[in-house]
Amino acid sequence: MAEELRRFVALEIASKAVRLVCGYTQDGLVYVLHALETSANALDAGQVVESDTLTAAIKSVINTASDNLGIRIRDVVLALPPMGLVFPKERASTNTIGLDNRIVQIDINNCLSQIKKVKIDDKYKIIDVIPINYVIENGNVLTEAPIGRTSSSLTVNACIYALDRKIVDGYVKVVESCGLKVRQTVVAPFASALYLQDCDQIKDNVSNYFLLNMGSEITTITQIANKSTIVQNGCFKFGGDVITSYISKKLNIPMKDAKMLKEKYGIDKEPSFKVNVYENYTIKDISLAIREAITPVIQSIKKQISQWSSNDSRYLPIVLTGGGSKLRGLKEILEKEFQVSIIDVRPYSFGARDKCYQNCLGLIKYADKYIQGDIQDDFSNTVITRTTNNKESSKRMRLVHEYDVNEDL
Repeated sequence: MAEELRRFVALEIASKAVRLVCGYTQDGLVYVLHALETSANALDAGQVVESDTLTAAIKSVINTASDNLGIRIRDVVLALPPMGLVFPKERASTNTIGLDNRIVQIDINNCLSQIKKVKIDDKYKIIDVIPINYVIENGNVLTEAPIGRTSSSLTVNACIYALDRKIVDGYVKVVESCGLKVRQTVVAPFASALYLQDCDQIKDNVSNYFLLNMGSEITTITQIANKSTIVQNGCFKFGGDVITSYISKKLNIPMKDAKMLKEKYGIDKEPSFKVNVYENYTIKDISLAIREAITPVIQSIKKQISQWSSNDSRYLPIVLTGGGSKLRGLKEILEKEFQVSIIDVRPYSFGARDKCYQNCLGLIKYADKYIQGDIQDDFSNTVITRTTNNKESSKRMRLVHEYDVNEDL
């Protein structure tokens, strides 16, 4: 059976870049129509500080994608950073409205609408409500939406994701100033975890893990349970730019040269012979500087995990993501420091296989799973059809504990 597939545009505003991915899902996998990023130094600790710079960058990627795909992009799914993330759990119940008591989407929507009205601290703004499970008559608990099941009542247990109102409003305002509608905001590590469910290194072997995302200025560590449920989250002011700056100061060289040496050699093993690779500096000099730069964040992550974890969970594998995690030798250093399995995942979606696109790819999967209705884009030259086999995947989510942590190095 051939069906027309829904296309979505995902947008992420990172510390030093704006990224866009246009794509769709089929059989649970994300396919990319277009992906690009442009530089934009417009954030400080996750908050928008240069709105004009950011507006120009967003318009640039939107216009480029529109021209290449022959579309008019009107709305986007927007990733938000998890700084200060809180995630309380709530439940809501309703009587089903169908004459034959068959559950329909509006019954689920009624429960979710109730949960969205839950009062939380005015400092926070609810950005998303994700169902954990569904309870129907006789106490039957289901992890997938029970559309079509017969029950006179329905209870939805869900997780509320909320962020600092100033951060949310700042991101949304600048996107809307570009003439776009924000179809949905999604916390970045949740989107990333959704995408990882279908990566070969994760899907059949790993359900619980720590997601380590190293960006240019911010590093986040998120404990994931049951494939996609956020259990804990912490943020650190550390990233690839901190490493570059440390190398520059340590070796007394320009930043651009420090960046080049970091990307070329990373934490490399010392060869059997001594050779200068930059002026009077050897590979060992560069590697030592990088090791010194990353030591504080490694120690802080260790401390954070030990505070969160039971004896069992502290030995969970760590999954690497984010542009900063491409650093040569990082995986080996983390294996030595944490004594756990380090999984270095590369996106499987052709057209966006750089790690920096993983959050956007997760947004595409999120949108197909959770966003209802049609997308308001005019695809004048692009028609996509694929043959589907109607396979269903089981996605289990459990209750989470409320936790809020911010730690600066």
